[in-house]
Amino acid sequence: MVSEKDTPGGKAKPDTAVAPVSTPAPEAVTAAPETAPHSANTSEAAPETAPAASASTEAQAAEIIRKHVLLSAAAGVIPLNFVDTAALAVVQLRLLKELSELHGVDFRGDIGRSAVGTLFATVAPTALGGSLLGSMAFNVALRSVPVIGTVTRLATQPAFNSAFTYALGKVFQQHFASGGTFLTFQPEKVKTYFREKFEEARRRKGATPEAAPAAA
Repeated sequence: MVSEKDTPGGKAKPDTAVAPVSTPAPEAVTAAPETAPHSANTSEAAPETAPAASASTEAQAAEIIRKHVLLSAAAGVIPLNFVDTAALAVVQLRLLKELSELHGVDFRGDIGRSAVGTLFATVAPTALGGSLLGSMAFNVALRSVPVIGTVTRLATQPAFNSAFTYALGKVFQQHFASGGTFLTFQPEKVKTYFREKFEEARRRKGATPEAAPAAA
């Protein structure tokens, strides 16, 4: 830009405004190319985050299931009828709550209780379902006998509770891990998988399905 300034003696010489040109420091020019490879390395390492997070979630879920399996076994030796059943229900609902929180799913106790009841029916003993030994009344009466009742409880109930809770946890862990919620859970579609996990745990722990009616 050129401008003229008035001076007492006449016109002054025009001023020319020249913008200073900055020269980049040699260090900056040299260091610049190193930025791209660093970014590339970062992007290459990013895909490893998802598998690591998934493995961590699986490990936490396994620990949650293991903890509640032990608690459900302990509920099986509570010496009061119906109190042990109530304690087992609390343990199993707590299991579902912790698994849902692990996966960021809203907990629904009503749906959880309904699912537990439906899945229970899949492992209840069908062969003894209509007989005296398979009836709820007979189990309660037998367990009220001081010695025989205690032996029956210790021999059957903890093992059944453990197997049932293990299978329940595995079913809901699989459901939540695949993106499901309580609202999308359909017990009819997981009955086969539930029975497989129940039998797997029963063979490992020695649980007996004959104790199932007492836990209804």
